[in-house]
Amino acid sequence: MIRKKRLQVLIHALQVICVFSENGFVRNFVRNEASTEILPLDYIKYTTFSGINDSKIGIEEFPDETIELDQNELLLVDYSKSNAANVSIPDPTINNFIQKFEHVFTSLNKLESNEISLEDESLACDTTDQYKRNVRNLTIEPGTNWIFLCWQPPCENVANESLVYSIDICSKKECFEKNASNTQYNITDLDPCSEYKFTVKVINNNSDGVTKSGTTSHITEIGNIRELGVHTTTNTITLTWKEPENYSTCVNNYLITQCFKDTCDNVTVIQTKYVSTNLEPCGKYFFIIRAVSFLAQSNGLNITLKTNAPKSSKPQNPIVEASAFSLFIHWQPPEVGAMCIKHYWVTINSQLITKQITSTNITINDLYACTSYSISINAVDEDNNDGERVSMQAGTAPTVSRSPLLNTNEPTVTINDIMLSWKIEKGNSNCILKSLKAMCNATISNGHGYDIMNGQTEVPIDSRIQDEFLIVNSMIKDVSPFTTYICWAYVVNEAGNSDLSNLISVTTLEDIPTAPPFNVTNITYSQFIFVWELPTYLAGNLHEFEIVVEGEICFPMPYWCRQVALKTIKYLNGSIFTFEYSEVKAYTNYKAKIRARTTAGWGNYSNDLIFQTPAGVSGMVSNFSCLIMNSKNNTNILDTILTWAFPCSLNGILEYFNIFVHGTRTTYTPHSFTIKKYLSNDVSKNDTISVNLKELKAEYNYTFEVSAKVKGVQDFGVPANQNILYPAGSTSITIDPFKARRSTTSVTLLLPLFPDINGNVVYYSIIVSRVEYNMPSSIRFDITNHTWPNISSWEEAMLQDFMIPYQATRLWWDPYPNYVADYGDVKAVKYTLGEDTNCKEISSNTNKRVYCNGPLKPNTWYHIRMRAFTHGGYSDSTTFLIKTNAEINIVLVTGVVFGILFLGILTTMMLLVRKCSPQVILRRFLHSDMSGSPVPAPFSKKKFIAHCQQLIDNPGKLSNEFQLLQTLSVDLQMPNNTACLQANKKKNRYSDILPYDFSRVKLEVIDNDPNTDYINASFIKGYSGEDEYIACQGPKEETTFDFWRMIEQYNTNIIVMLTELVEKGKEKCHQYFPTIRETFKYENMTIKCISELDYRSYTQRTLILQKENKKRNVTHLHFNEWPDHDVPEDFDPMIHFCQIVRRNVLANKGYIVIHCSAGIGRTGTYIAIDILLQHIRDNRKLDVFGTVYRLRHHRINMVQKESQYAYIYNCIKQVLKNPYCLKSYKPPPMDPLHENSSKKTRIVPSSNTNLVNNFEICM
Repeated sequence: MIRKKRLQVLIHALQVICVFSENGFVRNFVRNEASTEILPLDYIKYTTFSGINDSKIGIEEFPDETIELDQNELLLVDYSKSNAANVSIPDPTINNFIQKFEHVFTSLNKLESNEISLEDESLACDTTDQYKRNVRNLTIEPGTNWIFLCWQPPCENVANESLVYSIDICSKKECFEKNASNTQYNITDLDPCSEYKFTVKVINNNSDGVTKSGTTSHITEIGNIRELGVHTTTNTITLTWKEPENYSTCVNNYLITQCFKDTCDNVTVIQTKYVSTNLEPCGKYFFIIRAVSFLAQSNGLNITLKTNAPKSSKPQNPIVEASAFSLFIHWQPPEVGAMCIKHYWVTINSQLITKQITSTNITINDLYACTSYSISINAVDEDNNDGERVSMQAGTAPTVSRSPLLNTNEPTVTINDIMLSWKIEKGNSNCILKSLKAMCNATISNGHGYDIMNGQTEVPIDSRIQDEFLIVNSMIKDVSPFTTYICWAYVVNEAGNSDLSNLISVTTLEDIPTAPPFNVTNITYSQFIFVWELPTYLAGNLHEFEIVVEGEICFPMPYWCRQVALKTIKYLNGSIFTFEYSEVKAYTNYKAKIRARTTAGWGNYSNDLIFQTPAGVSGMVSNFSCLIMNSKNNTNILDTILTWAFPCSLNGILEYFNIFVHGTRTTYTPHSFTIKKYLSNDVSKNDTISVNLKELKAEYNYTFEVSAKVKGVQDFGVPANQNILYPAGSTSITIDPFKARRSTTSVTLLLPLFPDINGNVVYYSIIVSRVEYNMPSSIRFDITNHTWPNISSWEEAMLQDFMIPYQATRLWWDPYPNYVADYGDVKAVKYTLGEDTNCKEISSNTNKRVYCNGPLKPNTWYHIRMRAFTHGGYSDSTTFLIKTNAEINIVLVTGVVFGILFLGILTTMMLLVRKCSPQVILRRFLHSDMSGSPVPAPFSKKKFIAHCQQLIDNPGKLSNEFQLLQTLSVDLQMPNNTACLQANKKKNRYSDILPYDFSRVKLEVIDNDPNTDYINASFIKGYSGEDEYIACQGPKEETTFDFWRMIEQYNTNIIVMLTELVEKGKEKCHQYFPTIRETFKYENMTIKCISELDYRSYTQRTLILQKENKKRNVTHLHFNEWPDHDVPEDFDPMIHFCQIVRRNVLANKGYIVIHCSAGIGRTGTYIAIDILLQHIRDNRKLDVFGTVYRLRHHRINMVQKESQYAYIYNCIKQVLKNPYCLKSYKPPPMDPLHENSSKKTRIVPSSNTNLVNNFEICM
């Protein structure tokens, strides 16, 4: 049995060896009996035995654990340095394994010995009853946490029956029981280093059991202490702790290592408390606490501690050294605790200033002068505990105040006082201020009539500055007015005087002046001159003078005249000492006074000057009118009645009224006469005066002028005038029937124009009928109401076989210019009856009466008469007889015609041979279109270009043509009486450029003043034959309002400006228009510019003209490349500019106002080009000469220079040469120019031929 168990144990041991051999343990493990040092092993995996039961060794596999060994962690560095002993702490895991492994072999040995013993003792069994039932040979083999029990069965069990054993296990803490069926048992989970008592007995045999004690083995590793507690005082450190959490029973004692500075000591204690005494205050100590068992000690828990510092005593011998803004404080360290001082606190209590410093002295800066401070000093130890405080009182030294500053930007000044507000800053000073002293010294006197005075003042203070600053006002009185002073101030305090303030320049206020010495000279009926001098007392800048003039007229004035208060106040610049007063009323008592103004205000008026103006030229008579009416005695006779009243400005004593009548009619002798109208003494100032001029000449343009003659004055007064076209009468002519040229269906007539003795003929019509059905008539009626006499049309007459008369011309037919032939001394209407072949078709397609010139019947007699219309009615010519030809043989007619033509040519050649040389004949034959007249006829487009070439080939021809125009224009000059009136002369920019009376633009009269209807502007007929343009001079400053009155009155939407405001240093035109964002106001009109676009050659502005509540836009086109008395350098800009204007005209109906400076040169050139461009557009003939000639009929000298006349030719030829312009008169607009963009390079026409100088032909 025993052998069998031995065999089993051996087998288990071999298994263990095999396991460790597989893990490489046996190969690598070497145990050194001399020391506990562990050989270096990287990783160790091991198993342990749990115990041996039932005579077997049980193997229990431990969980795999990986332990990395580091011998540096076995001992603390500091501790190893202070202890020379070589302490080696083995790995507990390895030790446990070694114990278990050794125990296996020990058990084997013991079993073997036991087996022998058992064999020996089985024969010596105790036979006493007491021991028979107890187990035998109980042995104990302890481990770290287990004890192995082994015994022999009782002697009674000789038969080796199976027994159950009870094992009682008791420790100091508890007792417990285990059962075993074998004679061995391994008790596990025991506490190491603990004593246990074991009692083994057989169950159910009433045995007492065998008792034996044993102790578990000691451990090879122990943990650190726990819950370390610390208590420090100034010279002790108390450490308390708890034993290690595991194996606390194995702790024999505790090893404490204490280090201070470079010295370490070891102390062993048994208790869990250690008190280190006799330590230095504020000392830093290092401790390591290790738990020590029989075989091992813990790694140790280390801590660094410092002893407490003692409370320091007061710093010794504090001393304060004072200056104005700082305190220097120094002291000795405290007697107690000096070695533990970390720093000092220095506190200035009054301002709560606290400074931390490590040295024993400090300078406290930024303090206030003249101030007492409470100072305290205390030490602070290294534990931040405050020591005892030492306190003292000290004050800073006094210092002078800061220099005062001016409190406001500008001092407060009056005429004789200067108040300076000073700001005295407190700064860091609490010194008492005594006073402020301020003074001002004069440097410059800016006026005259007074003495110069300096000033000073002292303002007491006697206080400290409580806030940040103190405001002190100093008033320096009795200084001079309008004088510049240099002022300064300083402050006086207990330390003395401050620095001076900055110097301040102050000028006292101005005073009102006295009245200037005043006088009047050069008194006339239209003006007088005031003269004056500087005021005797002038303390200020002389800004202006005010002159008040009051008058009382001495002549009669009708009640309806506006009673103007003759009081005028004029304000003149302070540098002017004479004034010419031109708003003078003649024959008026005046009084005047003057005063001057400085910045301080107006001074007193001077004494009144009283004087009277002499009589002068009378003003315009009032309520002037002209009435033409049938005479009461004979209705066929007209009366012409003029009525008027006294002038509103008679300007003296009336002598008589002068009536001047002047009538003109083209090609007729002027009709003029004068009447003097004297008044009786019973006529009052409010009566109406009249005169009957009887009947005057028909259709004369009459100007009636009435003016007053004042006694003692040579000139007549301003005339009141009125222009009237005298009514026309009816007229008649006699027609020679032999002038008719006939065909089968038509008749060509040459009808002499009606004479205009009884009025201008405005319309014509031709009346046709069969013989004896056409009776002439004459009727007087007013054609201006747009009615037409009732007469049949061609269709109606044709249906009646032309036995009723019909009108062969259209309504309101004017034969000019297409149907009028000029034969030099006579002009006739050339008209072909019956040439409208579409008349029948047109008449049949409408229900209305259509007047057309339908065909006549062949071989038929007709009566023809012509009817002429004036504004007063119409009259018919006598009838004359014509007959259409019968249809004849065409061949015969052709032969006759050619025969007659040949004879005519032959006859002409013979006559020419008699008068001219053969060369002349040949030249005239080749140029059959040449006229003997030097006046160029209208040209077709091709002939126009050929004419231009002739002008190039013959350089003098253009000059001759222009000279002829100048000569013929002399006969065109018409009266311009209105422009020559005294009141209107100043409205003309040039005295020799005046509008004709018949074509001048008339403005609406203001306040019954007839002179207010004048402006230097003329109506110009355009392409349509109607008035289209207004040509005017560039507005003067005094006529700008009249210019805008014209724009508003005639509803003008386009203004074309062809001049600059100033050219060559001379004003050419006043700026009558606002620029962008500007607004001009003229009485009840406002003009504002809302846009301004700068293009290459012109500027376009959009103006808003507002009168009262009505607004409208006016386009202002300013061409800026045209020099005065010259022409532009190129033609394209002008052509394009004309197109731009024409495009605006199509969008805005109404007159085009065009002006340059005088309104004739550049203005006439532009209008001529614009008219001729419209001829090109409509494919009509071109006539530069005739166009300019007609312009001069309406305004003098239109197209002023020969170069301008040549420029017209150039522009028209440029258009003709440009195919684009021939197609349509709408070239693309020019791109706008920006402010900084440069002008594009002009393309100069490539031609080397000139008509005259500066006259370029565009090819």
